[in-house]
Amino acid sequence: MRKIKFSKFTGQGNDFIIMDSTIHHLKFSSEEISKICNRNFGIGADGLILVEKSAKADYMMKYYNKDGTIAEMCGNGIRCMAEFIYENNISKKFLLNIETLSGIKEVLINTKKASSNSIKVNMGLPEFNPEKIPVNIEGRQINEIFNYKAKINSNIFNINCVSMGNPHCVVLIDENMDLNNVPLNEWGPALENFHIFPKKTNVEFIRIVNNKELSMRVWERGVGETLACGTGACAAAVCAIKLEKIKSDSVRVNLPGGKLNITWKNNKSSVFLEGTVNHIFNGEYFI
Repeated sequence: MRKIKFSKFTGQGNDFIIMDSTIHHLKFSSEEISKICNRNFGIGADGLILVEKSAKADYMMKYYNKDGTIAEMCGNGIRCMAEFIYENNISKKFLLNIETLSGIKEVLINTKKASSNSIKVNMGLPEFNPEKIPVNIEGRQINEIFNYKAKINSNIFNINCVSMGNPHCVVLIDENMDLNNVPLNEWGPALENFHIFPKKTNVEFIRIVNNKELSMRVWERGVGETLACGTGACAAAVCAIKLEKIKSDSVRVNLPGGKLNITWKNNKSSVFLEGTVNHIFNGEYFI
């Protein structure tokens, strides 16, 4: 039996178990990760993050969904990881370069906040090329997928697709529909596993509040509904701006667990994600 130290962090209710793997290399099977993240038989979290050494950057983020599958990127996860690194004196740098499976991300820690640190991430350029998201639509050569009608059973969804290091499918709901009434447990997995997404997809249902603000619920690939999603908030803001539903390059995204601020100026600029993170507790896990 092994005893492993961990910390629990959350960003807008999107919670993570974080472990230092820089000195003693940690490795878990997908079954072990599922058990660790289980809220009844383990610690409980949306995902597991291992902080590892990197030959290309300051550190590397190994991110696992709660079902044990590995993910390319997690916006809230990388913000929590940066705070974990800072608090545990692994590094005292306020600007970190963190390697992920979707490239190196620049993370800025702002410690001027009294209650909890504000963490800002340069998420890089959004990717609209269907092949790179990836999305496969047979018989069509298209550069972007916006307002594409996807028929699943008796439902027709107008979907908008973008990658923020991982695939996203954004659906704008009717302005007369209450976001809370979206049957996310039905529509989320239906879209996540829709045949046009070879690597599955994250799904965001959004409602425009005003020219600078939107509200969102998210179904995360390999996780289910979560209280927040950083890459999903970025995808939602980018799609809303592209569709001219939002008239500002600075967008407030309201999520069940809190708010995130997204900045995106144009197609050639990076997307920036900013929000607070909270350290919940430390502990030891026996496996």
